[in-house]
Amino acid sequence: MVDLVPFDPKKHKPISTVAGGTATEYLASETAPDGGAWNIPQIWFDSETNKPKLLTGDKAWNQAFEYEERTGKKFPRFESIKEAVDSARSRSNAGGATRESLLKTDGRL
Repeated sequence: MVDLVPFDPKKHKPISTVAGGTATEYLASETAPDGGAWNIPQIWFDSETNKPKLLTGDKAWNQAFEYEERTGKKFPRFESIKEAVDSARSRSNAGGATRESLLKTDGRL
């Protein structure tokens, strides 16, 4: 079984995109398992090879849920999808995960 992890600026390099740029994460703003909303990555990395893997929809949601359960680390939580989308947009404009991991110990920004 492949162990997938989100982008870590200490371990991973941004990936090339179809449009010719680079990305550290594609965030999805979804309903969180504990209510409200959360931002979760759609780009995951094989923990052994560091190769990226794109997960979307239920696959991304399930991977994020399993990762939280396994590690105790939390993805950011928000009161609403709109708040999550605004935060994801702001994070992207500030460079995404190039300097700071998306994960927090308590899920708060």
